[in-house]
Amino acid sequence: MTNPNSAPQTGGAPTPPQEEPPKNAYAAYVPHDLKYSTAFEDAIMAIVNNPPSESQDSGIRIIPEDSSEIPVEGISVKADAISWQSLPEVREEELPLPLEDGRRVFRSPVRGVRVTHPGGYLHGGPGLDPEMDTFAEDFLQRNAANTNDAQTLRAAQQDEIAQSIGELKQRMRERQRAIESNERIEKELKRMREEHEMEMKVHRQLAEKRKAKKEAKERERAGKGG
Repeated sequence: MTNPNSAPQTGGAPTPPQEEPPKNAYAAYVPHDLKYSTAFEDAIMAIVNNPPSESQDSGIRIIPEDSSEIPVEGISVKADAISWQSLPEVREEELPLPLEDGRRVFRSPVRGVRVTHPGGYLHGGPGLDPEMDTFAEDFLQRNAANTNDAQTLRAAQQDEIAQSIGELKQRMRERQRAIESNERIEKELKRMREEHEMEMKVHRQLAEKRKAKKEAKERERAGKGG
């Protein structure tokens, strides 16, 4: 299963033949290793549950290496034309990056979310080191009947990506419902606390009035006795 927290490969990581991958070209971690960020999860939830229109989905679209499509400057780029040196450095301790971080320039399969690297994590940074990533091997095993040509293989891969995005959307809907439920509970608790405080205030006022009346009667009796 494709990790819903990473952007599945849409044509491979950049591999210009004249370049060797730099030392930190790939991630040596998976999203579950990263520190949890409520703000990041809330930002992902907001954009997944209320995605922009397709025309508003900014970011450079990556064209697969074997596609005949001609890239448009500033709009799209061929995967094999991306230089390693053009990609930003993203340290693990920085992650997750805010969605508005300027290093996020490439479109991801999740509408409205840009990534910093082709096939990179939604959290930011490059994707997993191919030596550690078993997705391709697992995918081929699960789709052995669909690997007779590149077109059917890509279609099967797109189905896999769509399924992962569907799981992400479901998780974000559940998160939204949980947040709304917690907000309702918190409102009810706040109302109950306010009612209790009001009741206690009324009780104190009544007690003070009773005490004042009692003291007044005692003074009155003392005056008569004198």
